[in-house]
Amino acid sequence: MLKAMLIEGIVMHREMVLRMLLKYLSAVFLLASTSSVFAQSSVIVVDSFNRKVHVAGNANSRSAVGGLAKIAAGMVALDWSQASKLGVNILAPVPAYAASMAGANTLGLQAGDKLTLRDLIYATMMGSDDIAAITLADFVGRDHLYRLGRQGDPQVEFVRQMNQLALREGTTSTRFVNPHGYENTRSMAYSTAADIARLTLYAVSRPAMRFYTNQRSRNITIYRAGGQVSVPVTNTNLLLGVSNIDGVKAASTPRSGGCVALSAERPSSVLQQADGSSLVYRHRLVVVVIGSSNPFGEAQALIAQGWNAYDRWVAAGRPITDKKQLLNHY
Repeated sequence: MLKAMLIEGIVMHREMVLRMLLKYLSAVFLLASTSSVFAQSSVIVVDSFNRKVHVAGNANSRSAVGGLAKIAAGMVALDWSQASKLGVNILAPVPAYAASMAGANTLGLQAGDKLTLRDLIYATMMGSDDIAAITLADFVGRDHLYRLGRQGDPQVEFVRQMNQLALREGTTSTRFVNPHGYENTRSMAYSTAADIARLTLYAVSRPAMRFYTNQRSRNITIYRAGGQVSVPVTNTNLLLGVSNIDGVKAASTPRSGGCVALSAERPSSVLQQADGSSLVYRHRLVVVVIGSSNPFGEAQALIAQGWNAYDRWVAAGRPITDKKQLLNHY
């Protein structure tokens, strides 16, 4: 019996050593693979409350960003729903021309289908459905034109609003040409990691958009031919819930490569002041990766790297020794 116990102990020890070795080798592989990718992709890690840039590489490099354009599209639609006071429960029809513009119709939407703006935003942001983004643009753009007393193409008007939003948020090298981001037009869209970070910061500043993007799955309702069809939407952000990641958008097109714009929040810190009052510090990072062959692996490594840099900065008293350390100067 003693011999059996000894053998069992040796086996368990060997298995534990093997698990530790595998874990170590996986970490080495991840660091090696992501370091080689960093040289090719554009990345940035920003503190959302102070806008301090903690990690950056090729952050001002202009490139295709694919479906990350949907961040701007979703925010234009959400802003319109609040400014118009019509809300997100209003139904919008899928236009007949939508299929000819789309790159991906993941939900099988058909011309004449009707969905609430709420479900269209879910489909656009979570499922990255191009038809949903086009439908949002058609409905909101058409209303913009009506309120302005102008004729025109609702898609063009909506994209104009996307670009105005981008400029308002301080972007310097961004141009959108359609609401979904797929590169199927002669005129090409572009942006930078720094600019996408600006748009992502705006998105996460809105609790409603955070709610839209932090769910792993959601059933939406399609009103079709007098009936209702319930369709599940799965979030394309594979890192949702990992390392406190609660959004925002994952995308990939042939031209842009793998792209992600992530948000991760830690619990707030409360510091007692000498006068007895309390000072609350919130902690949230935004991570953007553009043009990566391994966007999720790279983003996960950047989250860890970003928090390490952030912790060192906080421990040093949050110094800003150069304005170029801030996103506004990228």
